[in-house]
Amino acid sequence: MMAKISKNIVVLAIVVLCTLFLAGHSVGPVAKAQTKQAEQIEDPYKHSRILVEAFVVEVKLSMLYELGVSPIGQTPNSVSIEDILQCLRDTANAKVTAGAKVAVIQNQEGRTQATETVYVERQTTTGVRRENRAPTASKTFQSYDVSKIFTVRPMVIPDGKIVLTFDFSQNTLGSRLSQSEAPPDLIRQSWSGTISLNAGKPSLVGATQNEETAAFLIICADIKSLSK
Repeated sequence: MMAKISKNIVVLAIVVLCTLFLAGHSVGPVAKAQTKQAEQIEDPYKHSRILVEAFVVEVKLSMLYELGVSPIGQTPNSVSIEDILQCLRDTANAKVTAGAKVAVIQNQEGRTQATETVYVERQTTTGVRRENRAPTASKTFQSYDVSKIFTVRPMVIPDGKIVLTFDFSQNTLGSRLSQSEAPPDLIRQSWSGTISLNAGKPSLVGATQNEETAAFLIICADIKSLSK
């Protein structure tokens, strides 16, 4: 009687082990497939290379007023990308004064920086006019560092839009009279923030203006590739 019970226990143990073995083989590939599918759903743009471009466009306010743009941004006559593009057709009234471009992997930070030393000629007069002699003129050169820095962190969300955190700053020289004794004006501009962009479509993200001109920051981002 004891031998028969022991034999039944051994058979039951073998059946249980076989069941676990077969279950392991059947669940393993399914679990791997589900994990892989979950990873794809989690971030399909994980390996995307995103190209981000920034442009600073300077436009005379008189040109904007001719287009019917509101000077205080009142809708529906606030300035648009189409207005700026139309202004750029007239190079006497609008121009691109700076540009920067950086490519970066999804949800990573990218940065581009450029610095240039500019030498500006200055003429100064020394002495005073005596009899029929003109004052003595001397020529000097003053150096100025102009620069621009563009930092971005793009993230493509499931609907294909690009959420971009950016920081753009630049130091430039203002216009001056040729060979004037006065030094040129130093202009410092900075824009930063987080915006949502449609891929491949430029967007107006910031602006500054004085009595005569307005400077606009335009940013465009596009998904260039999926590299694995």
